[in-house]
Amino acid sequence: MTEPAQSQADIAAAAQARRPLFFQRRFLPMWTALSLGAFTDNMLKQALSVALIYALITAPLISNDDALPVVGALFPIAMLIFSSIAGQLADKYETAMMFRRTKFIELLLMIVAAVGFATGNALILILALFLMGAQSAFFSPVRTGAMPKYFAPDELVRANALCSGGLFVSVMLGIVAGGFLIIAPNGPLIVSGLLVTAALGGWLAIRAAPPAAANAPDLAISWNGLAQTPILIGYAFHARGVWRPLLGVAWYWSVGALVTVAVPFFVRDTLGGDGSVVAVMMGLFAIGAALGATAASLLAKGRSGLGFATVGALAAGCMILVVYFLSNGFAPPADGSFLNAGAFFSTTQAYILAGAFVLASISTSVFVVPMQAAVQRRAPADKRARILAANNMLNAGGAIIGSLLVLLVPRTSLEAIDLFLAIGFAQVALALYMVRRRQSVKDGLYDEMLHGA
Repeated sequence: MTEPAQSQADIAAAAQARRPLFFQRRFLPMWTALSLGAFTDNMLKQALSVALIYALITAPLISNDDALPVVGALFPIAMLIFSSIAGQLADKYETAMMFRRTKFIELLLMIVAAVGFATGNALILILALFLMGAQSAFFSPVRTGAMPKYFAPDELVRANALCSGGLFVSVMLGIVAGGFLIIAPNGPLIVSGLLVTAALGGWLAIRAAPPAAANAPDLAISWNGLAQTPILIGYAFHARGVWRPLLGVAWYWSVGALVTVAVPFFVRDTLGGDGSVVAVMMGLFAIGAALGATAASLLAKGRSGLGFATVGALAAGCMILVVYFLSNGFAPPADGSFLNAGAFFSTTQAYILAGAFVLASISTSVFVVPMQAAVQRRAPADKRARILAANNMLNAGGAIIGSLLVLLVPRTSLEAIDLFLAIGFAQVALALYMVRRRQSVKDGLYDEMLHGA
């Protein structure tokens, strides 16, 4: 008897499977859309932040210094408001369709932001940033919920690391582009064009994502987001082995938000740098995050990597403290001017400070990547997207707290660098807790083997 001929679909599927994971259809469209979305988000935020901190535009109702932490909190506030509904929709509807719709909305919002930059209207830009936070609330549980559908358990850490690497490179590019271009001649128009182009590219890319069945197609949607919030968080805290890594990821977002909002104040008031120095420092932070995500993938090698997360937490705390002590050797120019990136990086001391900043960022990624993978892997399939939406809520709550803590800088005698000192000690304390926790869990959940899981 002869074997039946393979269908074209079978042949295409076999060809896809032979490709490296990065180039497979189940990964590349999603990665491209995620990366371009991160680029647009961060270009918008950084261009707006630099425009505010150096008074290129005027915030409505409040001072620019007070506006910067508030603007930093807007994005996570929107995620917090909409995440509960977004998680339900991600569980109820087919994944590829949700991908397409959320990225099309992003394209529309980038057109709104482009109008804001072109006209110099801060209110339109702040509104666009808030709505982008809402869009991210809907995209994120779709993307994170799709990962266990597209990838086997032993592929998840690698897939998450590749996503995190692309994400952080895109964050870096968005930050650098936003910070440098907004102060260039015709900068607002250039920023506007890049925002729309990147959003269009993300929407076109995600249209190639493969279909993936809904987790709970019969789910009745509750549109009362506030009522759903404690329910979704309850799912997360009752799922075995989920709540500790969930809080670890939320802590990472809190620290990241604080650093992101505090760096412009740190550069202006402690280092005496201009917007280009802000862009470089934030870009270095993103590079470090990408390197750390790659390191987490290489270190895991078929394990969850949670043991290395402890090392990452401790190293991050130590490096943040190094940044604090090194910064005492800097002083802004006496004439009130600001140093550009070339002038600032003319000393060895500046390079050492930047190196410590990068190492802190690498360490935070080594800490968070295994945490995120553990949440995805351990969440029950029928509630996974809703648990990941709860993850987003906690992340948003942490980011709001981190952003608003920076209000202490313009409102008190504290400087941004004092916040770094507090974060450094808190990271060290977290690492000590993780060491104690690991000693209390012999094997099992703490660092489980993934092959054949």
